[in-house]
Amino acid sequence: MEQNIEDIINMQALPEHVAIIMDGNRRWAKKNNLSTPQGHKEGAENLKRIAKFANKIGIKHLISLEAKKEFIKIITSKLNDYKHLKEIFFSVQNEDVIIREYPEIQRVKKRDLDGYVNFEIVKDMPVNIEHYVIKYKVLNLQKNIMDIQLILFPKYIEKICTEIAQNLNIKRKYLNMNFDIIQKLIDKKKIDLGHENCIIIENKRNYIILNSVKQRKIYTSTVFEKYGNEDYILSFLEKDIHIFYYGKEDSFIKNIKENEFCVDKLNLNLKVNSLNKEDTVDNIINQNLINIGVVV
Repeated sequence: MEQNIEDIINMQALPEHVAIIMDGNRRWAKKNNLSTPQGHKEGAENLKRIAKFANKIGIKHLISLEAKKEFIKIITSKLNDYKHLKEIFFSVQNEDVIIREYPEIQRVKKRDLDGYVNFEIVKDMPVNIEHYVIKYKVLNLQKNIMDIQLILFPKYIEKICTEIAQNLNIKRKYLNMNFDIIQKLIDKKKIDLGHENCIIIENKRNYIILNSVKQRKIYTSTVFEKYGNEDYILSFLEKDIHIFYYGKEDSFIKNIKENEFCVDKLNLNLKVNSLNKEDTVDNIINQNLINIGVVV
């Protein structure tokens, strides 16, 4: 007879963040007369089971410390060949980054902005602010009103970026959002949207990043898991707003076109140098560290 989860776990006292240390795979393999690689393989399978269970009971953030170390090792090894590096820019965006738009709020003086954001806006957000670095941008400044873009950046991602920089002996590091790069290309007229207002979709294998552009400024940027959420994502789109995408034209993009939205591929006339052609990152790492990119 299967035991009820509520009889074992206090569902009202679940932690938001859980870190797992992968230890004992070799000992387990030796005890069961198996090779070390077989022990590591079973450890990875067990981590998958734990991840599925954590998701089932509602734990928001699960990270394997071994996966994090492997990710840092891969990035560091690839960048070690660039001995001349003196600073590093990280382009980061995943579903843990919170981005909110606050349009047409009362204008405050520049010297008062930090206090306004921290004590008037952030205090009402239903998250533990201690887990985030607070960033913001003023997107539209008028005589009496302004538009603010608020970004809550998870400290665990900042720590990963700091460790990579430290391993490379680089003191100066900069954290940017994925959409910051697109915004800079728009500002420098490296890409011509032809529309003041539009939507730009960054299309990845399992996720999309949906960027809403107003007056050539990216106001909101949201990460969605694609499959199983198609109808929900389509509800965010408008028939009279032009949609651009970059990435592959897969079944998800074709589905948007079939629903009679105006969709075009975003032409990026840029040279891209991939640092990670040979190494593949394990799926467990991808589950915990989604869309962490390094721009050099």
